[in-house]
Amino acid sequence: MNRLILTLMLLPTTFLVYSQDLSIQKVEPPNWWTGMKHDSIQLMFYGKNLGNVSISTPDAKFKVLEVHKTENSNYLFVDVKIAKDATPGNYKIILNKGGEKIKWEYPILKREDNSNSFKGFGPDDVVYLITPDRFANGDLTNDNSPELFDKLARGDDYGRHGGDIQGIVDHLDYIKELGVTSIWINPLLENNTKVSYHGYACTDLYKIDPRFGTNELYKTLVGKAHNTGLKVIIDHVNNHIGINHNWVNNPPMHNWFNGEAYNHFLTTHHKKSMTDIHSSELILRENTDGWFVDEMPDLNQRNNYVAKYLIQNTIWWIEFSGIDGIREDTYPYSDQKFLSEWVSEIFSVYPDFNIVGEIWIEEAAYLAPYQKGNLYKRDFDTNLPSMTDFCLSNAIREMIIDKVGISSLYDVLSKDHLYTNPNYLLTFTDNHDMERLVYILQGDVAHFKMILTFLLTTRGIPQIYYGTEIGLTGGQGHGALREDFPGGFPGDTLSAFTRKGRTAKQNELFDFSKSLLEMRKKYQALSLGKLIHYPPKDEVYFYFRIYNNQKILVILNNGETKQKIGLPQEEFLKNVKSLINLLTNKKIDSREIEIDSLGSSVYLVQE
Repeated sequence: MNRLILTLMLLPTTFLVYSQDLSIQKVEPPNWWTGMKHDSIQLMFYGKNLGNVSISTPDAKFKVLEVHKTENSNYLFVDVKIAKDATPGNYKIILNKGGEKIKWEYPILKREDNSNSFKGFGPDDVVYLITPDRFANGDLTNDNSPELFDKLARGDDYGRHGGDIQGIVDHLDYIKELGVTSIWINPLLENNTKVSYHGYACTDLYKIDPRFGTNELYKTLVGKAHNTGLKVIIDHVNNHIGINHNWVNNPPMHNWFNGEAYNHFLTTHHKKSMTDIHSSELILRENTDGWFVDEMPDLNQRNNYVAKYLIQNTIWWIEFSGIDGIREDTYPYSDQKFLSEWVSEIFSVYPDFNIVGEIWIEEAAYLAPYQKGNLYKRDFDTNLPSMTDFCLSNAIREMIIDKVGISSLYDVLSKDHLYTNPNYLLTFTDNHDMERLVYILQGDVAHFKMILTFLLTTRGIPQIYYGTEIGLTGGQGHGALREDFPGGFPGDTLSAFTRKGRTAKQNELFDFSKSLLEMRKKYQALSLGKLIHYPPKDEVYFYFRIYNNQKILVILNNGETKQKIGLPQEEFLKNVKSLINLLTNKKIDSREIEIDSLGSSVYLVQE
């Protein structure tokens, strides 16, 4: 649909409609579409004196099914049904209170061409994680907003630095050149709170934060990314909102939240209780009903109105923007039966979609039951296809920090039988909540290359944190590790977005990362192949990825010295003619291979 027409159709909802005693401030969702599977929706009216009103719609193709009044007359919930043959347009809703009438026009839009949208993501993808405030400032005019608390403060690790959606749009070519296939962006919705740069304390669930851009600009980003061949994953939060959301001091219902601003408890973080067959209901509730922090009020998803609001809100953003997937924040802290329904409803509309739940659990026995179809679930199926693999991430970090050895990787992967589908775990070395890989490696380039080789050749959906590909170091603490990307901000003397602007070391790491990503894309065995691995010996770990007639051998040496290893001839190398090193393009005929300390090799097996 023409963007001007869309703007005009949405225009009526941006004004306050009122009479002397009765008023409507806004309605959510702000619009819906024709031809949707969900053709019956629940509208939330915000206003004044909305109690004891009758509602009617003059058009039979937009019909009121039921009106739900609450104890707070500032809100009204109205169930409406959109006829299958309804045409796009503004449909009148008439509110009548004692003869006093006001009208609201509700936009029903035509669904846009979605042939390039809702694609999902899987093992043949590589995800690039961006903290938008720290990536690039593409629009200096939106660095501050008069109605929002936080102002630009680039010198403060926990302040806003000015990165925005336009900055990401401006550098899609860089992301594409690197070779990743998907972009996951930390939350972009309005956060009118202090320390708001991270985006996880939303104060308007239908509005992009003006300091990042607009709803339309986000939609443009998704479209441009798709045209570039990149998928987009939204960072979504069902569990909580920000303390300055209008609901907090004026909730629609007394049980809209779990607790109140001045009467609540913090979560106990008993994330393992969901899978514990001996766990009591009290322990479960202490985990899901506690607030994550005092500044993030916990939504009560057992309230049917809250649940429906969140489901519709998610579907609205998917349909509006055309995104391909969701990363769901703080997954174990929401009501799990609600999340099961939420996932199911999304896939009923977008069957090719994907959702990864952030589940910070580092033991496979407790993590695995969160995945759909798992035999160790409680009394319901989660329906969740993907999860963050903190088990493997923790093993990588233990190998580096605690010097436990490369067996830590083998040990984690040997527990993959616990998962329904380990190939759909999101794997990573670092993210926006963890010290960066180069920081914990203390700048060791050889070790960096070995670990990145492992990440991009083992099973799962790899995720790379922005700047890892050029060796951004960051520091301790969230503000420091979410470092500004060089060249993304006014005053930066060099731009790492260009080869000329990168240092020699940054180009070395970028080139190595790019070559691995090209290799992964070219050889499907590295993304879709079966993993066959062998117990490490003397800090050398090797494994095969096998897909159809394609066979790849990966060797990692986590030791302090160069090693010469013999390969198993009787199994996967029985008919080998030669091995081609895909990182150097050198061919070898020997079945004895030398590998440098902290080195890695990836071979194509030719038979």
